[in-house]
Amino acid sequence: MGKDKARAFAAAKKLNALLLAGNDLVAKVVAPKETIAHAITVFRAEDIPERGWKERTAAEYEITVRRIERLIGTRPVEGFTVKDCATFIDTTTDSVRGRQQLRLVLGWILQCAIQKGWAESNVALQTRKPKFKRKRERLTLDIYSKIWTLAPGWLRIAMDISLITLMRRDDVVLLKFSDVRDGSVWVVPNKSDTTTELKLQIKLTPQLTELFARARDNVVSPFIVHRLPEKARPSDMRAKDRTHHTQVMAEQLTRAFADVRDAAGIGGQNPPTFHEIRSLGGALLRTESGWTRGQVKELMGHTEETTTQIYLNGHDIPWTEVTPGLTLPIHR
Repeated sequence: MGKDKARAFAAAKKLNALLLAGNDLVAKVVAPKETIAHAITVFRAEDIPERGWKERTAAEYEITVRRIERLIGTRPVEGFTVKDCATFIDTTTDSVRGRQQLRLVLGWILQCAIQKGWAESNVALQTRKPKFKRKRERLTLDIYSKIWTLAPGWLRIAMDISLITLMRRDDVVLLKFSDVRDGSVWVVPNKSDTTTELKLQIKLTPQLTELFARARDNVVSPFIVHRLPEKARPSDMRAKDRTHHTQVMAEQLTRAFADVRDAAGIGGQNPPTFHEIRSLGGALLRTESGWTRGQVKELMGHTEETTTQIYLNGHDIPWTEVTPGLTLPIHR
């Protein structure tokens, strides 16, 4: 500090102001006012409504948004570096999927800050993208049959619908008898967003017709996949999304499939879930019915064949026996 007492005291006071949070009154005045929390406010008010998310999807992302807000919400947007962002992502969770989610959502939030003129670049997008690979084991036809044998009637109906039509879990439980008309099944996939306008008209086959006829039992319900509740509850105490007391919720379908799967002795570190039925159905259409990947893509409701291929990967494709038809000239 030197030998000048007054200058040393002044320097010490300045250092204290810099080192002790909240002590530098000058910094409070000149420091950037826009924080990540401010960007989150913009994200919630202006960005999310335009995304058209379903309520469940919005709730899932909100969990990540709140986590970001709680941990780094007070950080100024200006001066938040790539290193700051990478450190936050890497130290917040050990889960690769969790890091991927943090990076994605933080990128959306910081993009709002850029659009407001609070930042020049999106540092979240400059961080290394975590590579997440699903480890769920594929469902085979043999395993499907074992689970189907032990499943209750309503779960068998749900499984068969997904296997034949390749419908998602959420679409299966929302399918109504009124959607089957004029020789087709009319489905508007319950996508997580509205970026694609997709409507499917699935032609009825004898197998589908028999399946829907089997679904009509002595329980009166508008839903094809239905069951009587274990406990009768007043309408004001039902789940918010349940419109009929016989309706099966998507989470119930997932749990019921897992319970029967476990009862069938299907173990492993990453046992197949109900979602894997779509992959199995797509693979069977390729190997047993000779469908092209493009045809499977249409039924699955994908916009890109690369997405469809992800579902088909991991299923063995049998050897195809062919006989060459070209005759070569005889060389003398």
